[in-house]
Amino acid sequence: MAAAEGTPLATFAAEVRAHRNRLGWSQVTLGEKIGYSGSFVSDVERRERQPALDFAKGCDREFGLPGSMVRLHELIQHNAYPAWFSPVIPLERKAVRIHGWQPFVVPGLLQTEEYTRELIRVSRPQDSEAAVEELVAARVERQAILTGDEPPMLWYVLDEGILHRVVGSAETMDAQLERLITVASAGGLVIQVLSFRAGDQPGADGPVTVFEFPDGPTVCYTECYRGGRMVEDRDEVADMITTVSMVRAAALSLRASLELMRRIRRELHDH
Repeated sequence: MAAAEGTPLATFAAEVRAHRNRLGWSQVTLGEKIGYSGSFVSDVERRERQPALDFAKGCDREFGLPGSMVRLHELIQHNAYPAWFSPVIPLERKAVRIHGWQPFVVPGLLQTEEYTRELIRVSRPQDSEAAVEELVAARVERQAILTGDEPPMLWYVLDEGILHRVVGSAETMDAQLERLITVASAGGLVIQVLSFRAGDQPGADGPVTVFEFPDGPTVCYTECYRGGRMVEDRDEVADMITTVSMVRAAALSLRASLELMRRIRRELHDH
């Protein structure tokens, strides 16, 4: 993807190339030292791929830098999101538990790459393909926390409508449903579904995400169209936690949620 000169992504690419050349290393050599292929290094230097956090850490280590590539990586991430969402990124990385209620779309941490791409395309029709791909890469990079040494515990309640609504194509939706079923079956995270048959429940005002930390107060996040709000006030946080808990109580059990996801996927195949 082409990035404008002077952006954090362009600066990162230029720094990798400059330090690699300073040391006389090929792209393959650098890749071997930090655990990536030479083609991945080439893509980063040509700004056709966003660097992962591990890539930035490896560059700092091998180039003998005091965290400068990691700081550039943080700027890349910040630049890829609107100002109202950027504060969520460090919360996701530090949280030990993330609880959420999502009435509209699959949560970003559980989206497949193609589902993400289709959502961004339809919501940002004015953006170039390069701009879309930059946003896709940033969202996929967020999911790295799930494969780290100490991944957070996730517990999401999804509205049933999310599972029926085809995003992009039947193939895209089939892959997304497969991922939800796979992660829900494997353990380590919890997915419940609020079925169409559920009675009154207090989640109609919109999505809520709760972040719990090992050594700090709980923080909540909610959003609306092109806007979001971090909630740190104790009383309001307590109210939001109550909302999420009541939605959870109205949702299907874990087993019933998994069975419903499987049935909806079978129906998608039948059509």
